[in-house]
Amino acid sequence: MARRTLTERKKTGHLERITYIKTLDKEIDFAIDWRRTLKVYDHTQQTHANVTPKLIDLDADAFENFRAIHLFVTTQLNKDFSRSAESSRRQSLSSVRAKSSMRFGLGLKTSLDDILIGVGSIHLMLKDDEFGSRYDLLPLTVDFRQPFIRVILRKTDNFLLYEQASTVVLKDSFDAEAADYDNRAYDYLTVGRGKFRRRSEAETQTKDVLVKAREVNTTVKHYMDRPCYVSLYEMYDTYKKIFENNKRLSGVPMIANADLYPDRLDVIAKNPNFSYSAMVLERMLASNYYQQQQQRYRNMSIKTKMDANVDYKYRINLLYRMIQPVFEECKIMGKVRKAVSAISFCHGNGDLIAVGYGFYSHSAKRTVTNGNVCIWSVKNPCNPERTYSYPVPVTAVEFSPFLPFLIAIGMYDGTVQVRNITNANDPPVAISQRTLLLTSEPVTALQWFHQPHDDSPEIDPFLVLTRDGKIAKFRIIASPYLLGMRQMMLNRIEGNPEGVQIKSTDIGPLAENYIKSNRHPGGLNLVLHPVISDLYFILTDEGCIQKCSLNHTHQYLDVLKVHEGAVNHMDYSPWSPRLFLTCGNDWTIRIWLEGIFQPLITLTERYTPIHCALWSRTNSTVIISINRETVDMWDLRRNLLAPVSSTKIDKSFHTIAKVSLCGRSLAIGNERGNILMCSFEDMPFPSHNQYGQLEKAIYKAIETSPSLLFEFKNIGYFGYEIKQKGLKKKSSIGRHFSFK
Repeated sequence: MARRTLTERKKTGHLERITYIKTLDKEIDFAIDWRRTLKVYDHTQQTHANVTPKLIDLDADAFENFRAIHLFVTTQLNKDFSRSAESSRRQSLSSVRAKSSMRFGLGLKTSLDDILIGVGSIHLMLKDDEFGSRYDLLPLTVDFRQPFIRVILRKTDNFLLYEQASTVVLKDSFDAEAADYDNRAYDYLTVGRGKFRRRSEAETQTKDVLVKAREVNTTVKHYMDRPCYVSLYEMYDTYKKIFENNKRLSGVPMIANADLYPDRLDVIAKNPNFSYSAMVLERMLASNYYQQQQQRYRNMSIKTKMDANVDYKYRINLLYRMIQPVFEECKIMGKVRKAVSAISFCHGNGDLIAVGYGFYSHSAKRTVTNGNVCIWSVKNPCNPERTYSYPVPVTAVEFSPFLPFLIAIGMYDGTVQVRNITNANDPPVAISQRTLLLTSEPVTALQWFHQPHDDSPEIDPFLVLTRDGKIAKFRIIASPYLLGMRQMMLNRIEGNPEGVQIKSTDIGPLAENYIKSNRHPGGLNLVLHPVISDLYFILTDEGCIQKCSLNHTHQYLDVLKVHEGAVNHMDYSPWSPRLFLTCGNDWTIRIWLEGIFQPLITLTERYTPIHCALWSRTNSTVIISINRETVDMWDLRRNLLAPVSSTKIDKSFHTIAKVSLCGRSLAIGNERGNILMCSFEDMPFPSHNQYGQLEKAIYKAIETSPSLLFEFKNIGYFGYEIKQKGLKKKSSIGRHFSFK
């Protein structure tokens, strides 16, 4: 009973298979009928062409052969199911199902060999051993291969559907409108509303095409051969003209016999063309030897936050020495070295440095009677590119920040000159007259300031300070002399001014009638206010800073006692127009804030006068100080009792120092006349909020002084207004403060 049920089940499965094939044939006929209802038209130039693909027409013999194959396969399947045993029927049935599902089902799966032989041919349908022996029994009149067709795939040429090449056209040319239209269309398809379409992204590789800019292209030169005639007279006149030009440039006759002119090399050396060629050659040779030092000066090789090893050692590294050249007067007087009395960086080109040589200290073993000014370039640290000689020592030099090619020079006898450094042999632009100042004291400071009227064609004037306390204002006019006027004259301070309170010295019964020998204090330095253009400060030898104005010519505005001895230098913080430091001969550096009449911080470590103290241009809490022997660096965040580093560079005593325009190099002068160009190495990385670091360091330094802390809080924000944009200072209590 079970065996009969299994047999019936197999027969039922076989009948379902035949029904499936019939159903598939009906679906194919239905798809063909539906396909015949579709029409395809090509609309071109107001014409409608019917381009509907036609069905494959088969002849009657093909249909008869196909029906014979179909009937033969169906009959053989019925006989096999009835004849085979149960196991063999199960195996053959599963095999037929698999083969029929592959060949007669919806998904026709064949190998590459089947496609090459012929898709749908009788060899493909009956290639198995099960039906291969019965192929000769088929009633076929021809080799049947239809209705199946052979498909051959071949590679064809590429058809370009769309291409958008990159082109560059002039804006005012004929093709500019078309290029602009393409750009707008491309933006619409990529970033505009048209980007929401089906697309794909893929990488591609383009050829590297070297192109030239339009500026470097030159016109094509066309050469051709033409006959010409030159007579002996024309040749003689041509060579004679060349001979005269060479004679005019060299200054001596061009004669081959050099014994008649032993000084010919000296004359050639004074030739401007030879000097310029030698300067360019020296630059090229110096770049081979000082290449790494020059790269460091230009900040091409500095450490970054990505370096693996970073140490905060606050180190001063000597890049090179600018050794004082041998001047003409030194050849006559012997080997006399002049001290570096002034340094100034060119505001238009940071590679140029003006150095004044002359008299600096009365403690020098030998004094000099003349002076020089040299213009050095970082490109050539071996020799200066401009040299000017004077019969008296030079005491001050200063580049103009408005016209960088102008330089003001102050002398030891009180005279002032202005020079144009573009041409080496040009005379001074203008000089001062002694009838104006009525003094022979040395010039101690020069400062250019901006004139209030921007539309004026005149050159900006400058202030001059002499050692006897006289201040004058000079202006360049269309004259060989400077137009000057007496600005003011300093007077001794009477009483006890605000600032550092010093106990008076007991001099006995003559204290009431005690009068100083000089009624006018000595002026040591002149500093301009960083924001207010008409304010300037005078540093005196009595330890005071006198606040003056260009609008008041007879009296100072305010005075502040900052040191017990002379005040040598004053420098404003680059992050605050109200915070400044001073240094003097009382061995101290003091930090002041406008509106508070006592120092916020006092730094002292060595018992020696401090010649110069400067704020760092890259770190708001770092201060550089220079004394006679060492260069000290202070960090207000780390230590207030001792410098974080102290470096002794040379045996000669230091005189003056200047920070480069970028703030990462330092030029130091000494009494031997050398310039020591140094760089700051192993420094802390600059903070993103320099003002916040500075304010935090000051709060930490004055937290033990309640009165000073109270006054500092009342000041509020003391930075630059442009740096305060977007930041609103909140009221703080103690050391806790924040920004919005």
